[in-house]
Amino acid sequence: MSYRHLLAFFSLLAPALAQDGGQLYTLTCSACHGADGKGAANGTFPPLALSPYLAGEPDRAIKIVLHGLNGPVNVLGKTYNLEMPPQGAAMQDENIAAVLTYVRSAWGNTAGPVTADQVKKIRAATSSRSEHWTAPELLKLHPIQEIKPLTNLLSFTYTGNWTAAPDFAKLKPAAAEEEPTGRIALPKIKAPKGKDVSPPASGNLGMVWEGTLTLPTTGDYEFLFGADDGGSILLDGKLITQITGAGPLKGREKQVIIPASAGPHKFRAEYYDLLGLKALQIAWRQKSQKEWNFLTEETKSAAKVWPPIILKPTERPIIYRNFIEKTSPRAIGVGFPGEVNLAYSVDNLAPELIWTGAFIDAGHHWTDRGIGNEPPAGLKVVKLTTAPALDKAAKFRGYKLDPAGNPSFSVQFGELSLLDGYTTSTSSLIRSLKVSGKSSGSTVLTLVDGVAVTATGPDTFDVGGLVTLTAKSTKILDGKLVLPLVPGTTTEIRYLWK
Repeated sequence: MSYRHLLAFFSLLAPALAQDGGQLYTLTCSACHGADGKGAANGTFPPLALSPYLAGEPDRAIKIVLHGLNGPVNVLGKTYNLEMPPQGAAMQDENIAAVLTYVRSAWGNTAGPVTADQVKKIRAATSSRSEHWTAPELLKLHPIQEIKPLTNLLSFTYTGNWTAAPDFAKLKPAAAEEEPTGRIALPKIKAPKGKDVSPPASGNLGMVWEGTLTLPTTGDYEFLFGADDGGSILLDGKLITQITGAGPLKGREKQVIIPASAGPHKFRAEYYDLLGLKALQIAWRQKSQKEWNFLTEETKSAAKVWPPIILKPTERPIIYRNFIEKTSPRAIGVGFPGEVNLAYSVDNLAPELIWTGAFIDAGHHWTDRGIGNEPPAGLKVVKLTTAPALDKAAKFRGYKLDPAGNPSFSVQFGELSLLDGYTTSTSSLIRSLKVSGKSSGSTVLTLVDGVAVTATGPDTFDVGGLVTLTAKSTKILDGKLVLPLVPGTTTEIRYLWK
């Protein structure tokens, strides 16, 4: 249909359709924006569902309908470079008001109605305009406020000493706050070196968030949930999905598809940390969509997915020299046959992470020169230390492998030498500390720092509720488990997973 015929067509239909915004939308807008408001041709055209261009005062949207839009425009994270023709000559004020009232309240949009008088006022004020609007022009006149992922969001913080998932119904929150960004985020405190770390410094963290999640259409929705260590998601009081136990986020994520209606829903997320490694990821998408809508602050967009390359030690240990999550940049990963693993920090001179199960997914770093940190691929990850295990004057002197491939790390501290070796047996890691040279005073090596440690018997300690550590001459000092280093001695330390 030509533009001239379109103009005549709407001139005849205007009185009859003035109040029928839905029918007007079908006739004038759905060919490009889709009957469901998500953009026709599989998203080739900009979506109107949850579009920030329709939110707030209607002036921005009225101007677009009257004079059209040309050039690049970013809608919900995707850039479109198309032309929307002007409709001001084809549609009367009543029609424009009706169709905008419809689209501003459909598919999860919650903006108020538009009146014919508002359209008339904008038409008069822009009557001399003969060109399409551009996105920069409109945003300068009518800035867009970010649409919050969750509205009316509240957070509740809990602290304690837990060995399993807490029952939040029986706990009193240590803090309750409004979350103005509408995005779920784990709290942070300042560490002594000025680095942000998740609290608490000792004990466990629990969080609950409650808010409103508005879904654009009725249909099937997929939810993604990942946590280190666990938690649950509820929609309208019903459990959607849950992660139990303790372990890393990666490899334990849950994806579930549920039917849901368009409009607002009561949303609740519960989270708990047991081992000191804190991470949380929550997202949703319509079943037909590719992109995730993240509710969490840590992951606002879908990360690139590399093909998995799980390193599996069989006859000999595997050494992994790359960036490992939750330890220092210069960490050396060691995966032993029998699914016992460690990450030794060259910076802090300590095995900072130990875990069982799968070793490392090398797909991140071995495909397309992937950068960034890779978390342990297994379960029951324990972060043993958070700071240098020896005085900063101590120096790393390299490592060597025995004929079976087991590593020993060498450390020099003045005239004191330390050979830190590792082997394994069933479900346990065996550490041998051989001290030689001379010591001018009392020197201690930190074995556990930053995770709950409790004496359970002579030379036996519970670490984080997951590992039993056994070693002679060890003691708890200021919340840390330490070992005095005496020249001429060799100490065996066993880490046994429960």
